[in-house]
Amino acid sequence: MSNPAGPPQPNSSAAAQPGRPGDDIRIGDAERTEIADRLARHFSDGRLDEAEFGERLDQAMQAKTMADLVRLLADLPSQPAPPQQGDRRHQRKMERTQLERDRLAFKAERRAHRRAARAVRWRSLRLLILLVGLIIGALIIAHWLAHSVVAWLIIGVVAFFWVRRNAARGGRGPDNSRRD
Repeated sequence: MSNPAGPPQPNSSAAAQPGRPGDDIRIGDAERTEIADRLARHFSDGRLDEAEFGERLDQAMQAKTMADLVRLLADLPSQPAPPQQGDRRHQRKMERTQLERDRLAFKAERRAHRRAARAVRWRSLRLLILLVGLIIGALIIAHWLAHSVVAWLIIGVVAFFWVRRNAARGGRGPDNSRRD
C-alpha cells in the first residue's frame, strides 16, 4: 500500500538499485569533489552534524562507482539553499570544511605516493631476483662445462665438424663465393 499523506521520500535502497543504468560506472576525482562540495553545503546549512559530515566525506573520497556517491546524498535535498556569506559561524564551518577537504586530499596524495614507491621497490626487487638467477644459472653452466668430460667432448666434436666443413668449402669467404 502507498502512503497518500505525502510524496514518497527517496531512500538509499531506491537510489542505488543495481539495475539502474550508470550506477556501476567508475567515477573520478571531479565527481568526488563535486559531492564533497555538496556535502559541505549541507553541513553549513546544518543538515549534517560534524561527525556525520566527516564520515560521509571520507566515504565520498573512497567511492569507486556512481552508486557509492548516490547513497551519500539519498536522504538530503537535491539543491541545498545558498549559504549566507556574512554569517561568522558559516565562515568557520566553511574553513573547517576546506581544511578537512585539504587534509583528505593530502592523505590521498600521500597514499598514492606510497603506492608508487612500493611499486618501484617491487620492480627493483624483481629485477634483482632475475639478475641473481641469471648469475647462478651462468655459474652452474660454467661449473658443468669445467667439470664435465661429456661437455668437452661435445665441444670438440662440434669444433671438428665446423673446421672440416670450412675446409671442404675450399676457402670460400663469408659470402659463399670463391676467390679466384
